[in-house]
Amino acid sequence: MAKKTIDKAPIKELSELLKELDLSEISYKEGDFAVSVSRGSVQTISQITPTQTNIKSDSENQKDVDYKNDPRAIKAPMVGTVYLQPEPGANKFVNEGDPIKSGQTLVIIEAMKTMNPIESNLQGKLVKVLVENEQAVEFGQPLMLIE
Repeated sequence: MAKKTIDKAPIKELSELLKELDLSEISYKEGDFAVSVSRGSVQTISQITPTQTNIKSDSENQKDVDYKNDPRAIKAPMVGTVYLQPEPGANKFVNEGDPIKSGQTLVIIEAMKTMNPIESNLQGKLVKVLVENEQAVEFGQPLMLIE
């Protein structure tokens, strides 16, 4: 049985449009060909009845709420797996308390088997690392805080 290959060009074009137009999802269909691209996390809204409770621990609330709109946050520009060091066993790119320069590599995010260095767009001191090595990250997820 022959292995099918996927034409990545339409996916890349839709991904670029997604960023350019600041959309969370985009779809395209022509004949039998259809493709959808989305980014970010899917949110579901449900109504809570008086008998239901929605309790989160403090640590969950901090991760989800505190840093998403924080101007000190370095955010993931893509979905993937984050690496805090250039290779297994090596020193981390940065540690809490380190001075950070604009353009300095902070982490690598692996997406579609491509290693993407993520550089700081801020300058200051690394206050907090919000992710763990080899953790899956979502688009826009806060990775680190720099003051």
